Amino acid sequence: MASSTKGTAHLHGISGGVAVIATATVISFSIDKEHANKLVTVNEIGNKIEDTRDDLTSTGTITLKIRSGYTVAAAFSTISFNSVTYQINKVGRTEQAADFTIVTYDIETSEYITLS
Repeated sequence: MASSTKGTAHLHGISGGVAVIATATVISFSIDKEHANKLVTVNEIGNKIEDTRDDLTSTGTITLKIRSGYTVAAAFSTISFNSVTYQINKVGRTEQAADFTIVTYDIETSEYITLS
């Protein structure tokens, strides 16, 4: 019997990349936001009297299940998701026989850096 696919087809097994990732399914997305610059002012007896935060930075991971041929993006390139562009800081790839091809990126964006 010939195989049939219902739903969205993804790469299965081990295969070399042939193009940039243009079609993939996001299977996991996790983001944390924190201010990179934190300043505290204390008075002469050491009591905190001011708390300043600046440069909101978002860091996290995005995991993709690949649908068709791909080339894994290099670290320090960018990826866009939900209309936000992130810098890729770390790349992980899993290819396993009898399983789908999975790519995970550690991502980051900062309030004062414009990524293109």
